Parts: sequence; structure tokens; C-alpha cells
Amino acid sequence: MKRLIAIFLVGLVFLSIGSQARWDKLWDKEVGIVVVDQNLMDGTTRLFATEKSTGDLYRYDNVPNSWTKVSGPSKYFVSTGEGLYKLSLDGTKTYRYNGPNSWEVIPGGAALKIFGGGNKLYATKAPNGDIYEFTGSSFSKIGDSGRTFVAGGCHNCWNDMYGFLYKIAPDGKSLWRYPKGIGEWTWYKIGGPAELIYAGSSSLYATDPVHGDIYRYVSGDTWEPIGGPGKMWAIDVIGKGTGYGTKETLYGLSGDGKQIWRWEGQPEAWTQIDTTGLNTPLKSIYSGGGQLYAVAKADRLWKYAS
Repeated sequence: MKRLIAIFLVGLVFLSIGSQARWDKLWDKEVGIVVVDQNLMDGTTRLFATEKSTGDLYRYDNVPNSWTKVSGPSKYFVSTGEGLYKLSLDGTKTYRYNGPNSWEVIPGGAALKIFGGGNKLYATKAPNGDIYEFTGSSFSKIGDSGRTFVAGGCHNCWNDMYGFLYKIAPDGKSLWRYPKGIGEWTWYKIGGPAELIYAGSSSLYATDPVHGDIYRYVSGDTWEPIGGPGKMWAIDVIGKGTGYGTKETLYGLSGDGKQIWRWEGQPEAWTQIDTTGLNTPLKSIYSGGGQLYAVAKADRLWKYAS
């Protein structure tokens, strides 16, 4: 990647430590998959999680230990920013969640995996893992295979409801965006080697495959280093739309799983979130709609409450 600052950051650089926090345990059951379904059309957010032992999906009722079962096991559950979708265990059907316990089959046939973001749904299909976009009535091929795909909003776009799809090339040596721009329906190279990519409503981050440092996308093929390596990252989006008019916050989970950090919008500027009371090391973090969630060592799901 082309960098604004030609340095590597060794570990997270600390700005300050936040005041003592309160974490609320949301479920006494062991959780598997967690999906924060933030609807960018109306600004609402719903929390879903699977019960680890069964794979069944539950919707959080906004009261600790109150969850409603909405689905049996599926291969994937994803949020697009417009709704919640699932891929059947055998990969032959994709469903849209209509609530409270209603799922509608959408046209398009079998898929290997589904991806969501930027108010759009995507799927990879056999035999080559090529990527397809759901048009509302079918899936249309838009590109070849990739090591990984992430969907998000439009970076620096005038149109709030315009989304981008990003991929790391199969060899891991380049990072691409689709489409290139509004009305330009081609893939555009925006970076070099990357390990992981994270997309928000108007932002994009990638980790360096050598050191694990995290970078923020600026424009063209320019990236700004903002922090050192971490175990996992999560982007919190508040508001409607996929571009301007939303507020975003980036969180990072330290490599040892014992600390959570919030990026303050400037390189090297991070504030530590107090994890006192949680059973660390943490396994994962999630965010959306102004909320931060963590899955602790015992697979219990917690919400940051202060």
C-alpha cells in the first residue's frame, strides 16, 4: 500500500485510558455467531446471535436474557444495512428475514457464501467462487474470485445510498474496489498486499499481512497507518445512509484479547475501554448503532453500557 506516513507502528499507541465502565451480560447461553443488523435505511439496529450448541438464531429483545428464536441453523447469517439474510445449510437457497419469524426465499439459486453491506447482498458461486450481486430479482456476476470480500458504503460519495464491494486478490497481493466510481462498473485497484479488510458506511480499513498494523484508506492507492496489530476490529456506524451524514467509530481488540481500544480519529491516538469484570481473554468484538459488544472467554455476550 502507498502510505501517507512511512512508518510502522509497533503495537497500539495509547492516548488515554477511559473511566471505569459497566458491562451488561446479555445472555446466559453460549453464543456462536453474532450479527449486528444495522438498517441504514431507517437508522434502527437489531442484535442477533446463534446459540452455540444448536446453531439456532435468536433476536435480542432489548432485555438481558430475553431472546426470541427466529431461525434454525444456517450456513451464514449476514446483514446488508437494508436487512438480514441467511444461506441454507446445503447452500441451495438464500432467504430474507421479514420478521418476527418469517423468512422469504429470494431468487438466485445456490451459493458458496453470502456477504452484505452498503445496502446490498452479494454471493460467491461455484465452481470458481466468482462474485455476484443481488439485483432484487436475480444474482448478476460482477467479478472473479477473491481471497475475501467485504461490502460497505461509498467512500467520499455524494450519494448516501451508494455502496462499494472490496476484495483481496486470491494471491493476497492487491486490494480492489467495485465499482471504480459512480457509473464506472469496473474493478479498481486501491492497494497492495492486505490480510484483512473492514468496511463501514464511508470508511475502509485494512491490515498489513507482515506486521498486522492497521491502515485507513484515504483515496487512490493511498493509505494512512493509524495503529499497530490487533486480534480483531469492529466499526460502529450511527445514522442513516452509506456515506456522509453518519458517524463512525473504530474499535480494536488487542492481540492477547485482554484490551479493547477506540480510535480517536488521528494516527496513534487510541483510548482504552475498560474491560474490568469481563472474563478475558475476549474472543471477539462487534459494534453498530452506537453499541459495542464483546464475546468473553466463556462464550457469553456482553454489551458496553457506559
